[in-house]
Amino acid sequence: MQLGSFSNGIYVVCNWIARLAYLNLLWILFTLSGFVIFGFFPATIAMLATLRQYLLKNHPPVFQTFWQYYKKEFHNSNKLGLIFVAFGSILYVNITFLQSASNETAAFLLYSSIIMSCIYFLLICYTLASYVEFDQPLRTHIKNALLITIYSPIPSLFMIFGTAAIYFAVATISGLGFFFSVSLLGLVILSSASLAFKRITRKQEEMSNET
Repeated sequence: MQLGSFSNGIYVVCNWIARLAYLNLLWILFTLSGFVIFGFFPATIAMLATLRQYLLKNHPPVFQTFWQYYKKEFHNSNKLGLIFVAFGSILYVNITFLQSASNETAAFLLYSSIIMSCIYFLLICYTLASYVEFDQPLRTHIKNALLITIYSPIPSLFMIFGTAAIYFAVATISGLGFFFSVSLLGLVILSSASLAFKRITRKQEEMSNET
């Protein structure tokens, strides 16, 4: 009985490893097929949406599911990506300018911009997670992601440390990034965001019970 449970556990782990590697390769392929600029966000949404199906213990065909999400969300995901790129470019230019300055005010503003960049990263992650979880307008996804970033510190810490761990592993182990970098990051994003969503749902239920 114990041997059967152990064998089943090994099978589940190997299945997830293969699935994450396949999703990562599909992400690379479809990002390149959109000439990177137009393929990055549709491929990312497709990867997260497909991965979410497996976290929900559904077992759809990977390639077909990925391709369906990629086609369906191509235009909207690129609109969302344009917003992210615009704000990200402003932050990048601001940090680059402040790094070249050499006074106390510039140093303070530089640290503030770095903190803003961390918040911006969390905002992107929560927006992407919300995008594949809920059927809402883009503006609502961004607004909700901002509120979650502010009021959900523990899931945000999980997301930051998980991302840092993946970065360290990819930088240390040669070849790991090609097969697992983005899919593992997607797993961290969806898992952390799920904690935040459940926490908000519990709070809403408690408030409704009190009234």
